[in-house]
Amino acid sequence: MIRIIGLLLLIISINACNTDKSSNKKDLQDTDGIRRYEVELFNIDSTHFEKGLEAIYPYYKVFLGNQLPDESGMRQLKDFVHDPQIKGTYEYTMKKFPDLQSLERGFDAAFKNYKREFPDAIIPVVYTYISGFDIRMPIKYADSALIIGLDLYLGSDYQTYLELGYPVYITNRLSPEYILADCFKEICWTKLPEMNSNVLLDAMIEQGKTIYFAEVMLPDEKAEHLIKYSSEQLKWVVDNEQNLWSFIIENQLLYSTDAKAITMFMTDGPFTSGFSDESPSRTGHWLGWQIVRNYMDNNNVTLKELLEDTDYQKILQESGYKPSRP
Repeated sequence: MIRIIGLLLLIISINACNTDKSSNKKDLQDTDGIRRYEVELFNIDSTHFEKGLEAIYPYYKVFLGNQLPDESGMRQLKDFVHDPQIKGTYEYTMKKFPDLQSLERGFDAAFKNYKREFPDAIIPVVYTYISGFDIRMPIKYADSALIIGLDLYLGSDYQTYLELGYPVYITNRLSPEYILADCFKEICWTKLPEMNSNVLLDAMIEQGKTIYFAEVMLPDEKAEHLIKYSSEQLKWVVDNEQNLWSFIIENQLLYSTDAKAITMFMTDGPFTSGFSDESPSRTGHWLGWQIVRNYMDNNNVTLKELLEDTDYQKILQESGYKPSRP
């Protein structure tokens, strides 16, 4: 039931983002703050659920669509709200996030940077909700709405994550400090040209662009939050950056289309195979980020131009990237 409801909410939210953009537009002077759908939904009087949903409907069309749910949809929403595990998650979420003032301040500053880089961009309305543990898409974005599944940021010690069987390398990242960076990386993906390449270098730089984008929007954010590493993992990649790069070059993997090479450096997991168990996974993301950083430091290029450029061989060459031992 939880998975069915989660899928329903995903379909509704994506369709609504694409079909009802005008009702969700927001500028920097909008003081409504983050809209907490989970608070409104879970506080509806169960004996008058339909009327309660009708009252909040104008503010949450991004979840409910362009018309109120039919009888079947209404029943599914009621089942979702009264599911014991979901209800317990909501209650824990309210303890973890009694208010979102800190998050609102972070968005206010970041969206000013966003408008500076992309003056014509729409500042999305930010929503939060209980996703039903949609681990694949904790953040959803279409240009007028940014949706955060707070149940996927409750902290690595949240017992339900363990009960759901999430591995430690994933639960370690299900914490509030990663929300802002995750949001802006998701926004960045919509600004990247569609790529059909399966070359390792291209995958590295594409991921590097998303992290760099988040860094520009969140200049005071810690590096480990941007790349979703622990402080120990960040130290490992800094200390071993030259070793990682040398391994790729010496084994002629940089322009490889071999699925094993992509998996080794780009795929999530407990560590990077071929290196020590202390290594983090996704080390290709780190290398791609450093290439992009060097490229932007050494060239007079705007962020928009960087995102639109798909000549990744040129980006590498003009970056002057050549890691050395620390």
